[in-house]
Parts: sequence; structure tokens; C-alpha cells
Amino acid sequence: MLIEGGMGGRSKLATCGQVVAMAWRRKGLAARRRGKGGGRRSGGGTGDVVTCGSRRHERGREARVVWPEVDADAPRQFIGDGVIQGIAFGGSGDGGVRVRDRPLTEEYEFDREVPDYNHYRFLNATMFLPFQELQSLSLVDLGIQGCIPGAGFEVWSNLHKLEILDLSWNQLNDTTILSLDTLPSLRSLSLSANLIIDAQIIKRLSKKRLKVLDLSSNVIVDNLPREVCNMTSLQTLDLHGNLFFGELPSCMGDLNSLQVLDLSHNLLKVRFPSLNFVNMPSLAYLSLSHNQLEGMLSLSSFSKCIRLKYLGLSSKSTNFQVRAETPVANMSMQLQVLELSNCRLNINSGVLHSLLLHQHGLLSVDLSNNNLSGHFPTWLIENNRYLSYLSVQNNSLVGPLVLPSKVNNYLVWLDASYNMLNNNIPVDISTKLPNLNQLSLSRNSFGGRCPSSFGYMENLQSLDISYNNISDDIAACFVRPQPRLTALFLSNNSFHGPLPEFLNFTSMEYLVLNNNNISGEIPTSICSISLLAFVDVSNNRFSGSLPNCISQISNLHSLNLRGNYFSGSIPADLCHLQFLTFLDLSKNRLSGQIPSLPNLTYLHLSENNFNGTFPLPLSSNSNLRTIDLRYNQLGGEIPSIIAEAFPELRVLLLKGNLFEGMISKQICHLKYLRLLDLSNNMLSEGIPSCLSSMGLIGGLNSFQFQYNSLNTSDIFIPGGIASEVFNGTLSELDQEEFTTKSRQDYYKGNILNYMSGLDFSSNQLQGSIPESIGNMQWLRALNFSNNSFSGPIPKSLSNLSNLESLDLSHNKLSGRIPPELTALQFLEVFSVAYNNLSGPTLGTKGQFITFDQRSYEGNLGLCGRPLLKNCSITPSVPLPEVDEGHDRTGDLILFGSSALFYAIGFWTSLTVLYFKTSWRWALFSAVDRFTDLLMVRMAILMRRFHSTD
Repeated sequence: MLIEGGMGGRSKLATCGQVVAMAWRRKGLAARRRGKGGGRRSGGGTGDVVTCGSRRHERGREARVVWPEVDADAPRQFIGDGVIQGIAFGGSGDGGVRVRDRPLTEEYEFDREVPDYNHYRFLNATMFLPFQELQSLSLVDLGIQGCIPGAGFEVWSNLHKLEILDLSWNQLNDTTILSLDTLPSLRSLSLSANLIIDAQIIKRLSKKRLKVLDLSSNVIVDNLPREVCNMTSLQTLDLHGNLFFGELPSCMGDLNSLQVLDLSHNLLKVRFPSLNFVNMPSLAYLSLSHNQLEGMLSLSSFSKCIRLKYLGLSSKSTNFQVRAETPVANMSMQLQVLELSNCRLNINSGVLHSLLLHQHGLLSVDLSNNNLSGHFPTWLIENNRYLSYLSVQNNSLVGPLVLPSKVNNYLVWLDASYNMLNNNIPVDISTKLPNLNQLSLSRNSFGGRCPSSFGYMENLQSLDISYNNISDDIAACFVRPQPRLTALFLSNNSFHGPLPEFLNFTSMEYLVLNNNNISGEIPTSICSISLLAFVDVSNNRFSGSLPNCISQISNLHSLNLRGNYFSGSIPADLCHLQFLTFLDLSKNRLSGQIPSLPNLTYLHLSENNFNGTFPLPLSSNSNLRTIDLRYNQLGGEIPSIIAEAFPELRVLLLKGNLFEGMISKQICHLKYLRLLDLSNNMLSEGIPSCLSSMGLIGGLNSFQFQYNSLNTSDIFIPGGIASEVFNGTLSELDQEEFTTKSRQDYYKGNILNYMSGLDFSSNQLQGSIPESIGNMQWLRALNFSNNSFSGPIPKSLSNLSNLESLDLSHNKLSGRIPPELTALQFLEVFSVAYNNLSGPTLGTKGQFITFDQRSYEGNLGLCGRPLLKNCSITPSVPLPEVDEGHDRTGDLILFGSSALFYAIGFWTSLTVLYFKTSWRWALFSAVDRFTDLLMVRMAILMRRFHSTD
């Protein structure tokens, strides 16, 4: 029999014995034999079991096969009494594997009339039909995308003894897998990490006596079918990492054979106490984390789960509470992993002690986001000597960080960030917790100095003590070389002095020192850290020139030197950094021309002394999304090829430069651009009428910094403190300054997804404002002030339903203010001051009632509130004849009743205004109509009083 491995080698199996284990690896095929003849190895195997690696995910796998004695010249003939019981193949998905000189997967070309299905890898399932005794089959990570027509999984209905089937890490879809329900003896099915999108397969399999079902890490967007409750033989159900939504069927609590239940990382709504675990005594692994958990869960519901080792109940919802009843000591389970993040443990302060005090085998504990009070739980480390992971992040712990009395060699991860811990960081942390490799104490109130003992923690990979009150020379944190240190976060403290030389920090990837008082020049030894990817030393007191050797840091992705005193020019070799994505050199003293830069995504060079013309990329089709060149001395015209050079541009900020000429029509072709600031330049002529074509596609969507080139989760154990801090830092990186609502604001993080605006103020623009501006309905801020625009205000501006700020002041606009503008319900800033407008203001309508006379001043022809000038009085409505004999008492009663009703209506409207936004606008309109009627009645009453007097 001939076996060919896609990762190398071809071997004929000897016939001296029966093969019981076989696996592929990169150097060939290895086999273990047993039998009378002793046998020999083929393919250079070095051990009894050989594991093979996968390109997609590095993990060892055993491939165990039991073969009969085989005549190599007759591959279809089986000799002896041996039977094939199991076959396992694993690969990188590109090399291919052959069985009996036939390809396991074949290139199959569909009819060309079928679009987008050419040259896919399809399985010929009929090749396994000769193995009638087959019990276990594993085809993992082979890139299988389907089956050849007529040779699909339905042919396996003839494999009557096949019980275990693993098709994980392929590209199978729903249509292909539905026929798997025809396998008569199937007991274990794994389809994790495929392309399944609905839950139909669960319904099809619900009538089978499955013991194991794994559909994890797919893209199933569906309700969890109630038919799952019919699978009473299930021992393992793994559906984590999908998009299941809706309510979790409460009948799942009746699956009393379940040992492993993992529904984590979905969108399920799990209600307690309707879901109960009393009838699941065999449960050893339960994870419902990262779903919408609601209600109250009593720990007594686990009283019969004596085998429970893993309990994951971290919730996405704030409406979930874990409650402990007394005596919890009756619970005999000894947990190893406990996840109780965001479970409102603070509501019942006894939970932490009552649940954990009797636990002595814990390996991992997550109690983050619970607002727990009290002191740091040192006793938890002392009671569980093998504890390796502890997170008490984002609670309300106070007092000093007290370390255990004895040395703990097992704790590798400690996260106590976002608390109120104070005093100094213990200097003996390196001796009490010598094997820590992840330590986060950020956002506390630690003071004093940086412990020199950090330098003696040889296993430390990530250190985060940012956002504290530590005041020390920065060199104190670099007392010894730390070749394993990958991430260092010291931001927002009071470190001072110059940076020391970076000697033997060979693993450093993240260096975050922003918002301190560090001075001097950046040492050139930083260029020797070849793995360095993220550098943020912004808002310090660095000076001197930028190191010319910085181009040697070939892995650099993000460089933030903002807010220092750097001088000189940008090194020309910076363009050689092919991975550089984010560059911020703003608020320095840099000068000269801006050189050709690498293919960046975010560029910030504002508030320097750069001169020359608008910088263009080295090649067309740049990936730049943000260009911020505000407050420099750049001049000339805005390039006519700007749309061709920057097709992905979202933000363009050129305020405070010397640009001149007309606004190029090419800007109209920037289909993503939604934040444009050309203010305080010398631009002339008019606004292109095509401007409404700008920003037609989507929102700003991509302002969360995309940093896919670095896989931070591969660097640390799952989640990674550095990864969490890093992602939080990235969300704040790309901040934009834009003038809106009469003030300059910074927009960063997710808020940039909602910010959009045009600012052409303080130029020399003229002509009329195009009506087409009204088609830019995504606008939130529009500023055309301090120009020479003429003509009327376009009525189409009333279509800008999201507009919050409109400034047309200091122009030469004429005519009336369009009453249609009262439809702008979100307007907070409005000014048409110092134009040539005439007619009534909009001061009594809708949102415009909130604007004072400063919004209209400087227009001699305007009248009406809030201006002091009244408009011409229209003919009054004939008043009804007044009965001279009318009872004055009745008039007083009517007057008093009206005043009382007005007061009640006023306070009611304020209440509604406060609680209900949607009613607020309706109420404003109603009050306007009612006020007009009431004023007429008041005038009638006053005239009666005057006539009787």
C-alpha cells in the first residue's frame, strides 16, 4: 500500500508487522509497527508517535492509524486478520495527501456558467468506501471546500462502523455537511473552524445518538434550535465562537449526560434562574462567558455538580448577578478555572469569600469588572499555591498591594489595573513572585519610585504601570538588560531624566512612555531593537534631531513623537520603513520640506515649521486615510491629482497654511472623505458644485486603528495584558482637531466614526453657495464664515438633518433666511451674522428659539426676535365686541385659570423635555401654537381691564 504525505516523502510499508500509529511531519512519514519480525522504521522517524504542525495554527496532533499487513504490489488486497480502525490526516492545506496513490482532494473545475467556483479543492469521499471496518476518521486542516458531485458525504452511509469523524479547520459549508446525518453509527462529530452559517445541521443531527458535537469557531448566525434538547446522549457540546442569538432554551438544563458545555462568545440571551444545572451532575466544564447573561444565578444550583472544574460566567450584560447562599461550604466541587467578570459581585459582598475561601486547586481566576471593594485578595494566592492567572481588573480595591508571605513560583499573570491601590509598589515583588511574565498595575494611585527589582524579573514579558503617580528617573526602570521583555508601558507618570541606552532589550516590541517629563535625545541604541513595532514617547521633553538610524527598525509599525521639542528635518530614509502605518510628529519644531513617505495609513505633521508644497506619496493608490498638516507654512495649490494619489482618504486637515488658488474639483472624487478643513488659507474663487459627490461611501468606519500586521495574541497567553493595553492605546492614537460649535475639539477613538464636517472659513472664496451642498446629509458641521460668498442662503441646507453647527457669518449673503431651516432639529450653533440679509429671523421657531441676537447681528435688514428691531405689524385680527356689563370676577377667574394652566403646562413640558428626546421636539411645536393663542386671550383681558377702569 502506498501512502504519500504532502509535507514530504514517500514510503512503502514493510510487511513484517501491523502498523498501529502513523503521522506526517515535514521530514516525511514515520510509523510504529508491531509483530513477530520486529520491523524497521521508514522515513526517518525518531519516536513512537510523531506530531505534525499546521501553518494555520501551531499545535501538535497525533495521527493514529491501524493498518493490516499489505502487499505493496497489490494495494487493494488486504492480507491477514488485521482491520483498519482509524485514519488521520493533517496538513497545511496546500501540500495534498494521497491514499493508495489516489489524491485525497482533487482540483475540480465547475462549468464556467457557474460564477466564482473555478479551481476549488473538493473531496472524493468514495475513496474511503473500501475501509468497511473504519471507526475513526480525521481530515483536519486540509483546505477541503466541498465534495465532488456524486462523491459526497452521503456515500459514507455505507460505513456502518464509523463512529468518530473530525473535519475541523476546513472550508466546508452548510450544503456540503447536511448529508452527514446519514452516517448510521456516528457518535462524535467535529466541524469546528469551517464556514457553517446556520443551525440546520443541529436539527438534522438531533435524532442521532451523538455523544460529541463540536461546531465551534464557525459563523453560525441563527437561534439555537430547541431540537438540541432532544440530544440526550450528548456528553460534549461545543458551540463557542459563533453568532448564535436569541434566548437559550431552558430545557438544556435537562441534558443530564453533559460533561462539557461551551456556549461562550456568542450573542445568546441566557436568563436565570430559568436555566438550572441541578439535573447536570456530570458537568465538568461549563462556559457561558461573553453572552448576554441576565437575572440572578444562585451558586446553590451547582451543588450537585461535584465534578465541575471549569466555570465561566463572564457576562456582556450589566443585568446579571451571581449570588451565594449560605452555607456555600456544602458545595464539594473544587474548581480549577473560575471566570466571573462583570457579575455584580459587589451587590453581595459575601460571594467572594464564601465561594473562594474553600477553594484550594484554582489555576485561573477572573474577577474583573465587579466593583469589588476592600483590599487586594492576597489570601487567594496563598490558598491556591498553583494559581497561575489572577485578574481583579476594574474594581474598587484600596490600600497597598500586599504580596503573599511565601514565595509563589506559579503565578505568571497578575492584573490589578483600574483600582484604587496606593502606596509604593512592593520592592520585593521579584522575590515573592519571581516567575511573573505579565504584570499590569496601571490606573491606580501608586506613588514613590519605580522598583529596581523589576530588572531582576527574568521572565517578565509585559510590564504596565502607566497612569499612576510614580516619580523617578526613567533610568531606574532599566537597571538591568531584560532580553525577554516584550512590552513596557510607563505612560502618564512623572518619570524624568534622559533615556538610558537600550542594551540587550532584544525582544522589545512595544515601548510606551508618553505623558511624562523625559528629556534629552532619543539614544541611537533604540535602532538596534529590530523587533520594535510600536513606539509612543509623545508629550515629553525630548529634544534634538530625529535619529537617522530609525529606518533600521524594519518592523516599526507605529511611531508617535508628538508634543516634544524635536528640531531639524524628517530623515529621508524614513520611506524605507515598509510596515510603518502610523506617524505622528506634530507639535514639534521640525522644519524643511516633507520628504516622500512610506505607504502610511495615518499621517500627523501639524504645528511644525514645514514648508514647500503638498507632499505626495512615492506611488499612486496610497493607503492614507488621515492627513493632518495644520499650522505649517506649506503653500502652492492643492494637487489636482489628490483623488488619484489618496483614494482611501477619510480626513484632510490643511488649516493654517499658505495654500492658494481654487479648490480642485478632484476633491469631489474622494468618495470616503468626510472631514475636510481648508480654513485659514488663501484659497480663492468658488466652491465646486460637485462637492456633494464627496464622502458618498459609508461613514468613517475605519478610525479604529487597524494593526493587523501584528498578532498580539500570539505573543502572550490568551488575551494578553500587552494586547489589551495596546488595543486601548491604539483607539486613542488617531485624534483629529476640528472646529465645530464655535470651539476647537479633539475627536478620537469611536467618536470619529460619527464626526463629519466641512470648514472653508477664513479664505477668499466667493460666488454663491451651491444648492448641491444640501445633498451632503452626513454633515454635522458646516463653516463657510469669513469669506466673500454672495447670493441667497440655499434652501437645500434644510436637508442636512444631522447638522449640529452652521456658520455662514462674515460674508455677503443676501435675501431672506429660508424658513425651511427650522427643520434642523439638532442645530446647537447657528450664525449668519454680518451679511446683507433681510426679513424676519427664525427666532421663534423650533431649535432657533435657543439662539440669541449674536447669531443675527450685523444684518441691517433683519428683524424680529431675538433682535430688538420689530418687523412691520400686519393688520390685526378684528377683536370681538366686549360686553361692558361682563362680571369682573369672571374675568379674574378666567385670568387666574389661564395662568395656572400655563404654569402646569410649563413644568410638564420641562419634565418631558428632560426624559424624552422624541417628545421634546413635538412639545416645542405645541408650545409655539399654544403661546400664540394665549397671547391673544391675554390681550383681550387686558383691554377689558383698561376699559372698565
